[in-house]
Amino acid sequence: MQAFLVKNPPNRTTRKVKNIEKMEHSIGVDLGGTDIKAGLVSSVGDISCRVVVPTDVETGGPKVVASRIAEAVRQVLSEAETEGIHVASKPDATQPTSSETLVSEIHIGVGLGSPGLIIAETGVVHFSPNFPGWSDIPLITYVNAELVKLQPLQLHTHKKYKPILRGMDNDVNAMTLGELHHGAGVGYNNLVALTLGTGVGGGVVIDGEVYHGSQNTAGELGHTVVEPNGRYCGCGNQGCLEAYAGAKNIVERTQEKIATGRRTTLATAANAGTALTPRMIAEAAQAGDELAIEIFAETGRYIGIALTSIAHILNPQIAIIGGGIAEAGEKLLFEPIRTELSKRAMDIPAQMKIVKAHLGNDAGIVGAAMLALEGSFK
Repeated sequence: MQAFLVKNPPNRTTRKVKNIEKMEHSIGVDLGGTDIKAGLVSSVGDISCRVVVPTDVETGGPKVVASRIAEAVRQVLSEAETEGIHVASKPDATQPTSSETLVSEIHIGVGLGSPGLIIAETGVVHFSPNFPGWSDIPLITYVNAELVKLQPLQLHTHKKYKPILRGMDNDVNAMTLGELHHGAGVGYNNLVALTLGTGVGGGVVIDGEVYHGSQNTAGELGHTVVEPNGRYCGCGNQGCLEAYAGAKNIVERTQEKIATGRRTTLATAANAGTALTPRMIAEAAQAGDELAIEIFAETGRYIGIALTSIAHILNPQIAIIGGGIAEAGEKLLFEPIRTELSKRAMDIPAQMKIVKAHLGNDAGIVGAAMLALEGSFK
C-alpha cells in the first residue's frame, strides 16, 4: 500500500507533551467503521507516513478488527523503513538496556481512537454504533495479542520493532487531544471541540486534560438541547444540536423548505432526484442562494445556542469546530455562531473564542499518537 510523506505547515506551534523530554515517535490509529487510518507521528506532531486499510468489520468480530489494526501498524513501520525514516522511541524500562538491545529493538507505542463509548483507562469498547453487537469488548487485549504476533517485527533492516497499544480513547476525544497539542488549541488549557459531520461529536479539556466524566460519557455536546420539543434526534430525544447541525439533518431541513415551494437553485437537483449534500448546499450559499444561506445561518444559530450553554457551564477559553460541515467557512457558519453567542452569553463567557480546527483529517491520527505518548491505561 502506498504511503506518503506529509510536511507540517510553516510556523505551526506545538504544545509540549507531558513526560516527553526528547523527540519520540508513536503510531496513531484512527479506527472507523469502513477504514483504519494510521500514521507515524513525532512528539511534535509531524506525520511521517500514513496508510489506510479496510476495517473488515463485516467479515468478522472484534478480533478480526484487531488483526486489521495490527496490519495497519505493520504497514506504517514498513513504509517508514522504505522511506528511510529513523523511528525514535523511548526504551522499555522493563527490558535490558545494553547497547546491543537498544540498537536492535525499537519499542514503539501505539494509540487508538475508536468510535463509541470507550473506557479509556481499561481499553474497553463499552458500545459503538459503528460496530453492531459490540458490548464491553476488551479491544486493548485483542489488539496487543495481535501486535505480539508481530514481535519482534523485522522488516528490511537489522532493526526489530516491538509495537504495543499504550493509549486508547473515543475518536472525538483523540481528535480533541490532537488539536490541543498541535492544532488550534495550542496555548490553551481549557477548551471544547465540536466535530460537525454525519453527527455532532464533542470533546472537553479542563486544565490541560481531556475530561471524561464519572462514567466516560463527558463531551456529548451534540446532545445538548437547543430546541425543546424540536426535531427528533437519533438518540430518541427531541431538539438535540445534532438534529439541526448533523449532515443528514441539514439536508432534511433544506428538503423541507424546498417542498414548501421556496425558490432555490437547489430545487432543480432535488426535483431531478439528485441526492443533496451539505457541500452542495454550501456551494449554493456561496453563490448567493438565499435558501441555502438561510440554512447555514440557522445551523450557526443552533450551534451558537449550544455553545452559549457550554460557555456558561465550563467557561472555556476557546471552542474549536471541525468536521466536514465546518468547511462552509467563516461567513456562512462561523459568523452566525459568534453572533448568537454574543447575543446570548454574559460578558465573560461571551469572550470565548470560536475558531476552525487546524488539523483537519489529520487530527484523529495525531491525537491517537499523543494517547500513546501520554498513556491512558491503568
